[in-house]
Amino acid sequence: MKIMKAIDKKVGNTTYFKYKINLPKKVEESDLLDKELKVSIEKDKITIEKDLKHSKSIK
Repeated sequence: MKIMKAIDKKVGNTTYFKYKINLPKKVEESDLLDKELKVSIEKDKITIEKDLKHSKSIK
């Protein structure tokens, strides 16, 4: 797995960054596509989980 810097944009004095991460094909089979996700970083570990506060589908 690899994390890559995709875009950086400077607006005024603030610089914004976007990153791409390649995930295994199993992600396509999950219900996480197009959902709000919660990401946390602890030491050398990245955890991605479904954000239950924003997980309701919009109709």
